[in-house]
Amino acid sequence: MKVSKNNPPTNKLGQGIEQENLEQAITASGYPLQTIVTSLLSSKFHIQEEWSFTDPDTQETRTIDLLAERWLYEYKEPQPRIRPTLNLIIECKQSELPYVFFLSHNKPVVPQFPVVAGLSSDEISITSDDDPSSWCFSILDTLEINKHSFLREDPEYCSTFSGCVRKGKDLELSGDKSYHGLVFPIMKAVSHFKKLETPPDTAIYFDCHLTIGLGVLDVPMVSVRVKENENSIELIPWIRVLRHQAPLEKDSIRHRMNVFGIDVIHKDFLTAYIDNHLMPFANEFSRLALKHQDVLANAKGFVSGMGKNSWTEIENRLEPARIKHKAKRIRATGKRLSDLLTGRKNNNNNGLA
Repeated sequence: MKVSKNNPPTNKLGQGIEQENLEQAITASGYPLQTIVTSLLSSKFHIQEEWSFTDPDTQETRTIDLLAERWLYEYKEPQPRIRPTLNLIIECKQSELPYVFFLSHNKPVVPQFPVVAGLSSDEISITSDDDPSSWCFSILDTLEINKHSFLREDPEYCSTFSGCVRKGKDLELSGDKSYHGLVFPIMKAVSHFKKLETPPDTAIYFDCHLTIGLGVLDVPMVSVRVKENENSIELIPWIRVLRHQAPLEKDSIRHRMNVFGIDVIHKDFLTAYIDNHLMPFANEFSRLALKHQDVLANAKGFVSGMGKNSWTEIENRLEPARIKHKAKRIRATGKRLSDLLTGRKNNNNNGLA
């Protein structure tokens, strides 16, 4: 082991501690992987290592390995009301033994992935001109970015996975220990981040955080697609892990929407994941958020023709609610005054006749 020139003689390994054992312990800890991931991201993200959050179950302070942030807009005057930002909340794990992911048979909708933090509401209230009803859409649904390939086509999905452990010469799955050790910390950290970014009621400008929970593994990642006759096993570098979470309040409808997700990535796929999959999605989100900044800031919008079609082409028809409604009231009032004046004139003419 190297020794720095100013190292005091008393700073040395104790008796019975070998350098090889120390190196193995360091490698197994996960910290070297955290350093590698930090190095990969630092040129494009601002990194906070060992980001602290409060565990909602125990109220204890815990840490997540990395919080990464990247602006998705250019700062200029006048500044936009919505400032879109990409945030990655990252936990790193490494092991010589594989993680096994049991794939879903379909590509389900994940209403709570990604999480959008920093706005006054998670939903946009939509009114229209051909129906007195109002509609509530999630932010991603309002912007119609929920059909993007990053959310629907690119990843495989699973609801459970497990790490392998040795049992003599054989391997066996370790139950849900690996799942809980990765998924729960990330989900709790994302939830805490969203809570911290809640804006005040008086806010006019909003930092809109597109937030992704991300597990980065230096682990062989093996997917299993269970079939009736045999299982299909494949090495895979990216999978989206789903987690249903019970709502705090009883709600027969919304409990079905409480499906969250985190992306689990092999460390050597991280750059490709960000450059080829995540950033195209994040940039499109930013474009749409800036285009509809008043709608997102006010959590209200106007879409013409919703009574006739409330399922497609929402984003193309989306307008700020207050501007649209004000214009409609002025036009309607003008029309009524014109009709009254015209009617009065006609009545006067008829009376003279």
